[in-house]
Amino acid sequence: MTRLVLLFCLFSSVMFAQDRSAHILLGSPIGTLGEGGEGLKAKPGFAIGLGYWFTNSKGNAWSLGAAFVSFKRKNETEKETFEYLTLRVMPFVWQLDKKKQWYFEGGIFGNYLLHQEFQVGGSVVNSTKLIQRTYLGPSCGFGVRLGDEGRSRILLGIRDEFGLLGFGKGSTLKFNTITLFAGLEI
Repeated sequence: MTRLVLLFCLFSSVMFAQDRSAHILLGSPIGTLGEGGEGLKAKPGFAIGLGYWFTNSKGNAWSLGAAFVSFKRKNETEKETFEYLTLRVMPFVWQLDKKKQWYFEGGIFGNYLLHQEFQVGGSVVNSTKLIQRTYLGPSCGFGVRLGDEGRSRILLGIRDEFGLLGFGKGSTLKFNTITLFAGLEI
């Protein structure tokens, strides 16, 4: 399903987009997980990604993106680390002002678990194969593009991704990731 939506957006973008812009993003995600890890508190992580915005002649916009995301949960004696590759399709981007600086976007994301480990004291257990590896869910974001239209802009915003469906073997792990990000629109 995600591939079909991604292909549709790519095809539509090539055919009908009047304005295109690439985004380079750095962020700090906090992942709150729905199961397991009692007593572990979410800690800020690291995210780096690329995005691409398309705008047609009517001013309608949509975006595609990919990111590497890493976040942790820990307490005094235990630490759990997650690393994902995330793909995002945002077919709904609303410009909230006439200068097209403020925006809200909504769509879906899919991510693939690259690595997950659990550390107790000095012992590290790689649990990547024990939990689900692919997740899908809704994604939404709010942000501002600072600078003049037609030139490079600074991006600031927040994005929320809620993993509802998981595919793969192992235990079910639903999660919510909230990311504060900054970037550059080229």
